Amino acid sequence: MVRFRWRWRGFVFPGDPVFAPETGGVGRRSRQTTPERFRAGLVVSLDGVGGYNWGPRWIRRGLDQAGVRSAIVIYDWTVGPAGMFLADLVAEERNRATALHLADWIAAYARAMPGRPVTLIGHSGGAAVAVWALEALPEDVRVRRAVLLAPALGPAYNLGPALRAVEDRLVATCSWADVGMLAAATAVFGTMDRRHSPGAGFLGFRMPENLASDDLKAYDKVRQVRWTPSLVRHGNLGGHMGWTTARFAREFLAPIVTGASDPGEPIASFEGAAAGEGEAG
Repeated sequence: MVRFRWRWRGFVFPGDPVFAPETGGVGRRSRQTTPERFRAGLVVSLDGVGGYNWGPRWIRRGLDQAGVRSAIVIYDWTVGPAGMFLADLVAEERNRATALHLADWIAAYARAMPGRPVTLIGHSGGAAVAVWALEALPEDVRVRRAVLLAPALGPAYNLGPALRAVEDRLVATCSWADVGMLAAATAVFGTMDRRHSPGAGFLGFRMPENLASDDLKAYDKVRQVRWTPSLVRHGNLGGHMGWTTARFAREFLAPIVTGASDPGEPIASFEGAAAGEGEAG
Protein backbone atom coordinates (compact mmCIF):
# COMPACT_ATOMS: atom_id res chain seq x y z
CA MET A 1 0.00 0.00 0.00
CA VAL A 2 1.37 3.41 -0.99
CA ARG A 3 0.99 6.05 1.66
CA PHE A 4 1.95 9.69 1.51
CA ARG A 5 1.44 12.01 4.46
CA TRP A 6 1.93 15.72 5.00
CA ARG A 7 0.05 18.58 6.59
CA TRP A 8 -2.57 20.10 4.32
CA ARG A 9 -4.89 22.69 5.81
CA GLY A 10 -7.35 22.30 2.97
CA PHE A 11 -11.04 22.76 2.29
CA VAL A 12 -11.54 19.11 1.39
CA PHE A 13 -8.66 17.49 3.26
CA PRO A 14 -8.30 19.03 6.75
CA GLY A 15 -5.57 17.83 9.07
CA ASP A 16 -3.26 15.04 7.90
CA PRO A 17 -4.73 13.21 4.92
CA VAL A 18 -3.17 9.92 3.90
CA PHE A 19 -2.89 9.08 0.23
CA ALA A 20 -3.80 5.42 -0.14
CA PRO A 21 -5.10 4.15 -3.49
CA GLU A 22 -7.51 1.64 -2.00
CA THR A 23 -9.25 4.32 0.10
CA GLY A 24 -9.11 7.18 -2.36
CA GLY A 25 -6.49 8.99 -0.31
CA VAL A 26 -8.89 11.03 1.79
CA GLY A 27 -9.82 11.19 5.42
CA ARG A 28 -13.24 12.75 4.77
CA ARG A 29 -14.83 11.38 1.63
CA SER A 30 -17.37 13.05 -0.65
CA ARG A 31 -19.03 11.76 -3.77
CA GLN A 32 -16.35 13.56 -5.81
CA THR A 33 -13.49 11.86 -3.93
CA THR A 34 -14.44 8.18 -3.88
CA PRO A 35 -11.84 5.48 -4.60
CA GLU A 36 -13.51 4.82 -7.96
CA ARG A 37 -13.13 8.42 -9.00
CA PHE A 38 -9.49 8.59 -7.92
CA ARG A 39 -8.89 5.53 -10.07
CA ALA A 40 -10.39 7.42 -13.04
CA GLY A 41 -8.28 10.56 -12.72
CA LEU A 42 -7.76 13.76 -10.73
CA VAL A 43 -8.92 17.35 -11.06
CA VAL A 44 -7.44 19.85 -8.57
CA SER A 45 -9.18 23.21 -8.26
CA LEU A 46 -7.66 26.27 -6.56
CA ASP A 47 -9.51 29.43 -5.55
CA GLY A 48 -8.25 32.98 -5.64
CA VAL A 49 -7.10 35.06 -2.70
CA GLY A 50 -9.27 35.20 0.41
CA GLY A 51 -9.88 31.52 1.03
CA TYR A 52 -13.64 31.47 0.54
CA ASN A 53 -13.62 28.66 -2.06
CA TRP A 54 -16.93 29.68 -3.61
CA GLY A 55 -15.54 29.41 -7.15
CA PRO A 56 -14.06 25.91 -6.74
CA ARG A 57 -17.32 24.66 -5.25
CA TRP A 58 -19.26 26.01 -8.23
CA ILE A 59 -16.71 24.54 -10.62
CA ARG A 60 -16.87 21.17 -8.85
CA ARG A 61 -20.66 21.18 -9.11
CA GLY A 62 -20.59 22.01 -12.82
CA LEU A 63 -17.95 19.42 -13.66
CA ASP A 64 -19.86 16.81 -11.70
CA GLN A 65 -23.12 17.68 -13.47
CA ALA A 66 -21.32 17.37 -16.82
CA GLY A 67 -20.28 13.82 -16.01
CA VAL A 68 -16.59 14.31 -15.25
CA ARG A 69 -15.72 11.07 -13.49
CA SER A 70 -12.30 12.00 -12.11
CA ALA A 71 -11.94 12.85 -8.43
CA ILE A 72 -12.43 16.61 -7.96
CA VAL A 73 -10.34 18.03 -5.13
CA ILE A 74 -10.49 21.59 -3.82
CA TYR A 75 -7.05 22.63 -2.63
CA ASP A 76 -7.05 25.57 -0.20
CA TRP A 77 -3.67 27.29 -0.44
CA THR A 78 -4.75 30.48 1.30
CA VAL A 79 -4.28 32.00 4.75
CA GLY A 80 -8.07 31.95 4.95
CA PRO A 81 -10.82 34.55 5.32
CA ALA A 82 -9.20 35.93 8.47
CA GLY A 83 -6.21 36.94 6.36
CA MET A 84 -8.45 38.46 3.71
CA PHE A 85 -6.87 39.30 0.40
CA LEU A 86 -3.55 41.05 0.96
CA ALA A 87 -2.01 38.32 3.09
CA ASP A 88 -2.48 35.87 0.23
CA LEU A 89 -1.52 38.31 -2.50
CA VAL A 90 1.81 39.57 -1.17
CA ALA A 91 3.26 36.42 0.46
CA GLU A 92 5.04 35.06 -2.62
CA GLU A 93 7.55 32.99 -0.65
CA ARG A 94 4.82 31.30 1.38
CA ASN A 95 2.69 30.75 -1.72
CA ARG A 96 5.54 29.11 -3.61
CA ALA A 97 6.20 26.83 -0.62
CA THR A 98 2.54 25.83 -0.61
CA ALA A 99 2.76 25.14 -4.35
CA LEU A 100 5.69 22.82 -3.65
CA HIS A 101 3.51 20.85 -1.22
CA LEU A 102 0.81 20.59 -3.86
CA ALA A 103 3.38 19.36 -6.39
CA ASP A 104 4.49 16.67 -3.93
CA TRP A 105 0.92 15.47 -3.50
CA ILE A 106 0.25 15.38 -7.25
CA ALA A 107 3.49 13.44 -7.74
CA ALA A 108 2.41 10.91 -5.10
CA TYR A 109 -0.94 10.49 -6.85
CA ALA A 110 0.66 10.13 -10.28
CA ARG A 111 3.05 7.45 -9.08
CA ALA A 112 0.34 5.52 -7.27
CA MET A 113 -2.12 5.86 -10.16
CA PRO A 114 0.06 5.82 -13.30
CA GLY A 115 -1.56 6.84 -16.54
CA ARG A 116 -4.54 8.58 -14.99
CA PRO A 117 -5.25 12.09 -16.34
CA VAL A 118 -4.53 14.99 -14.00
CA THR A 119 -5.94 18.48 -14.58
CA LEU A 120 -5.09 21.63 -12.61
CA ILE A 121 -7.64 24.46 -12.54
CA GLY A 122 -6.59 27.71 -10.86
CA HIS A 123 -8.65 30.89 -10.55
CA SER A 124 -7.03 34.31 -10.09
CA GLY A 125 -4.37 33.97 -7.37
CA GLY A 126 -4.88 30.21 -7.44
CA ALA A 127 -3.77 30.21 -11.07
CA ALA A 128 -0.37 31.47 -9.92
CA VAL A 129 -0.11 28.71 -7.31
CA ALA A 130 -1.06 26.18 -9.99
CA VAL A 131 1.72 27.49 -12.26
CA TRP A 132 4.27 27.29 -9.45
CA ALA A 133 3.14 23.73 -8.63
CA LEU A 134 3.72 22.78 -12.28
CA GLU A 135 7.18 24.31 -12.11
CA ALA A 136 7.92 22.20 -9.02
CA LEU A 137 6.78 18.83 -10.39
CA PRO A 138 9.50 16.19 -10.79
CA GLU A 139 10.67 15.55 -14.35
CA ASP A 140 8.89 12.19 -14.48
CA VAL A 141 5.49 13.63 -13.51
CA ARG A 142 3.21 15.54 -15.84
CA VAL A 143 -0.38 16.73 -15.80
CA ARG A 144 -2.60 16.28 -18.81
CA ARG A 145 -4.04 19.80 -18.82
CA ALA A 146 -3.93 23.07 -16.90
CA VAL A 147 -6.61 25.76 -16.94
CA LEU A 148 -5.78 29.27 -15.68
CA LEU A 149 -8.95 31.28 -15.10
CA ALA A 150 -8.39 35.06 -14.82
CA PRO A 151 -4.76 34.50 -13.76
CA ALA A 152 -3.34 37.08 -11.35
CA LEU A 153 0.15 36.87 -12.82
CA GLY A 154 1.99 39.49 -14.82
CA PRO A 155 1.23 39.26 -18.57
CA ALA A 156 4.91 38.61 -19.39
CA TYR A 157 5.37 35.85 -16.79
CA ASN A 158 7.41 33.05 -18.37
CA LEU A 159 5.18 29.99 -18.53
CA GLY A 160 7.92 27.88 -20.13
CA PRO A 161 9.07 26.02 -16.98
CA ALA A 162 5.45 25.22 -16.07
CA LEU A 163 4.64 24.08 -19.60
CA ARG A 164 7.29 21.37 -19.42
CA ALA A 165 5.02 19.60 -16.93
CA VAL A 166 1.94 19.83 -19.19
CA GLU A 167 1.38 17.00 -21.68
CA ASP A 168 -1.43 18.40 -23.74
CA ARG A 169 -2.69 21.92 -23.26
CA LEU A 170 -2.59 24.97 -21.00
CA VAL A 171 -5.69 27.14 -21.42
CA ALA A 172 -5.62 30.69 -20.00
CA THR A 173 -8.56 33.09 -19.93
CA CYS A 174 -8.81 36.87 -19.83
CA SER A 175 -11.51 39.52 -19.88
CA TRP A 176 -11.44 43.26 -20.48
CA ALA A 177 -14.50 43.43 -18.17
CA ASP A 178 -12.38 42.28 -15.20
CA VAL A 179 -11.15 45.80 -14.67
CA GLY A 180 -11.75 46.03 -10.92
CA MET A 181 -9.69 43.06 -9.80
CA LEU A 182 -7.17 42.45 -12.58
CA ALA A 183 -6.53 45.98 -13.78
CA ALA A 184 -7.06 48.42 -10.91
CA ALA A 185 -6.39 46.14 -7.90
CA THR A 186 -3.29 44.47 -9.34
CA ALA A 187 -1.90 47.83 -10.47
CA VAL A 188 -2.16 49.10 -6.89
CA PHE A 189 -1.47 45.97 -4.80
CA GLY A 190 0.48 43.90 -7.30
CA THR A 191 0.06 40.57 -9.03
CA MET A 192 0.97 37.28 -7.37
CA ASP A 193 4.47 37.55 -8.87
CA ARG A 194 4.71 41.10 -7.49
CA ARG A 195 4.25 43.17 -10.64
CA HIS A 196 2.29 46.40 -10.25
CA SER A 197 0.40 46.22 -13.52
CA PRO A 198 -2.79 44.81 -15.00
CA GLY A 199 -2.74 41.03 -14.75
CA ALA A 200 -2.74 38.37 -17.44
CA GLY A 201 -6.40 37.77 -16.62
CA PHE A 202 -7.11 41.24 -17.98
CA LEU A 203 -4.63 41.63 -20.85
CA GLY A 204 -3.83 38.02 -21.65
CA PHE A 205 -0.38 36.46 -21.50
CA ARG A 206 2.30 37.87 -23.77
CA MET A 207 5.30 36.00 -25.09
CA PRO A 208 8.28 37.01 -22.90
CA GLU A 209 11.37 38.37 -24.62
CA ASN A 210 14.57 36.35 -25.05
CA LEU A 211 13.00 32.97 -24.38
CA ALA A 212 15.20 29.89 -24.44
CA SER A 213 14.44 27.64 -27.40
CA ASP A 214 12.85 24.95 -25.20
CA ASP A 215 10.54 27.49 -23.57
CA LEU A 216 9.64 28.99 -26.94
CA LYS A 217 8.62 25.58 -28.25
CA ALA A 218 6.64 24.87 -25.08
CA TYR A 219 4.40 27.88 -25.79
CA ASP A 220 2.83 25.85 -28.59
CA LYS A 221 0.79 24.22 -25.81
CA VAL A 222 -0.83 27.53 -24.79
CA ARG A 223 -4.31 28.58 -25.86
CA GLN A 224 -5.89 31.81 -24.67
CA VAL A 225 -9.64 32.37 -24.36
CA ARG A 226 -10.75 35.98 -24.45
CA TRP A 227 -14.15 36.80 -22.94
CA THR A 228 -16.72 37.91 -25.50
CA PRO A 229 -20.46 38.45 -25.09
CA SER A 230 -21.01 35.07 -26.72
CA LEU A 231 -19.91 33.47 -23.43
CA VAL A 232 -22.92 34.93 -21.62
CA ARG A 233 -24.96 32.01 -22.92
CA HIS A 234 -22.64 29.76 -20.91
CA GLY A 235 -23.23 31.70 -17.70
CA ASN A 236 -20.13 33.93 -17.90
CA LEU A 237 -20.90 37.65 -17.67
CA GLY A 238 -17.24 38.65 -18.02
CA GLY A 239 -16.49 39.66 -14.46
CA HIS A 240 -13.88 38.17 -12.17
CA MET A 241 -16.11 35.32 -10.98
CA GLY A 242 -17.76 34.69 -14.34
CA TRP A 243 -15.21 31.98 -15.17
CA THR A 244 -16.23 29.95 -12.10
CA THR A 245 -20.01 29.61 -12.38
CA ALA A 246 -21.43 26.09 -12.30
CA ARG A 247 -23.02 26.60 -15.70
CA PHE A 248 -19.76 27.74 -17.26
CA ALA A 249 -17.96 24.77 -15.71
CA ARG A 250 -20.63 22.38 -16.96
CA GLU A 251 -20.82 23.72 -20.52
CA PHE A 252 -17.35 25.14 -21.21
CA LEU A 253 -14.77 23.78 -18.76
CA ALA A 254 -15.88 20.14 -18.60
CA PRO A 255 -15.15 19.51 -22.32
CA ILE A 256 -11.67 20.96 -21.79
CA VAL A 257 -11.07 18.65 -18.82
CA THR A 258 -12.20 15.59 -20.76
CA GLY A 259 -10.33 16.56 -23.93
CA ALA A 260 -13.50 16.94 -25.98
CA SER A 261 -12.87 20.65 -26.63
CA ASP A 262 -9.76 22.68 -27.37
CA PRO A 263 -10.86 26.34 -27.39
CA GLY A 264 -8.80 29.49 -27.64
CA GLU A 265 -6.09 31.02 -29.77
CA PRO A 266 -2.35 30.34 -29.94
CA ILE A 267 -0.48 33.05 -28.14
CA ALA A 268 1.04 34.53 -31.31
CA SER A 269 -2.30 35.06 -33.05
CA PHE A 270 -3.84 36.26 -29.79
CA GLU A 271 -1.21 38.97 -29.46
CA GLY A 272 -1.69 40.01 -33.06
CA ALA A 273 -5.44 40.34 -32.63
CA ALA A 274 -5.01 42.38 -29.46
CA ALA A 275 -2.63 44.77 -31.18
CA GLY A 276 -5.02 45.24 -34.05
CA GLU A 277 -8.19 45.60 -32.03
CA GLY A 278 -7.14 47.52 -28.97
CA GLU A 279 -9.57 46.38 -26.28
CA ALA A 280 -10.84 43.00 -27.32
CA GLY A 281 -14.49 42.12 -27.21
